Amino acid sequence: MREAFPWEKLVEFTNDPYFLGRIVVHQVKDRFHVEVDVVSKESYKIFRHVGTLYDFEDASDALEMGYRELRLKVGAST
Repeated sequence: MREAFPWEKLVEFTNDPYFLGRIVVHQVKDRFHVEVDVVSKESYKIFRHVGTLYDFEDASDALEMGYRELRLKVGAST
C-alpha cells in the first residue's frame, strides 16, 4: 500500500509561544520535495516562508533536510 502524501509535520519552538515550524513533504512522481514555513500557532497561516528543497530520492531524507533548514534559517530552538 502506498503512503499518502503530502506529509505535514509541525514543530514547536521552545523560545516562541506564538509560532510553529511547518514542514511539508510532497511526492512528485518518484521524487520528493519539502517546503519549510513558520506559521501562526492559532490560525496556521504562513508568517514566513523559509524555503523549498527539491529532488530527494527518499521521503525521510526530505523530512530530515526540512528540519535542518528550519533550524539553520530560523535560528529558533526546536
